Amino acid sequence: RIHESEERFRHLAQHDTLTGLATRLVLEDRLNLALETARRHETTLGLLMLDIDNFKQINDRHGHRAGDVVLRVMASRIVETVRKSDTVARMGGDEFVVLLPDMKDPENAEGIAKKLVATLSAPVSFQSREVPVSVSVGVCTGAGDELDGDALLTHVDAAMYEAKEHGRNGYQVYRPEAVQARA
Repeated sequence: RIHESEERFRHLAQHDTLTGLATRLVLEDRLNLALETARRHETTLGLLMLDIDNFKQINDRHGHRAGDVVLRVMASRIVETVRKSDTVARMGGDEFVVLLPDMKDPENAEGIAKKLVATLSAPVSFQSREVPVSVSVGVCTGAGDELDGDALLTHVDAAMYEAKEHGRNGYQVYRPEAVQARA
């Protein structure tokens, strides 16, 4: 019983209670491991940051229970769209991060982002109603000297906000010049 309790507490500490996804702490741990592996094997890794567009309006219009359903459905759709070796984490609120380790081609991250935008734009059913949803996705990849976890997270966040500024329901790849222009 003690072992079961310890396992249950460990699971609760490492997984978001609403979606079952990894927490920020698990993501940071896996990101550090992926960074070391990418440096050693000279591969690329990618990060995607997803934010549900107009999530506050979903909560305001349909209620918080509907918002919770949307979060769970979106989390499930993300997990179903990416590889089993990828890490999907809920960062808080309506924001998710996908860690794409061991990528041979950095452009694959953009293809995954495109697939996620399409998959996550399908309405979510809630109490016999269809709740319209969409996401804005930031994309960032790194290899070699660019492999710094904090910088990658900052860059993917900037790319996600750029996607929001470009009309939402889409993705943007991190471009240093776009971030500098906003500063």
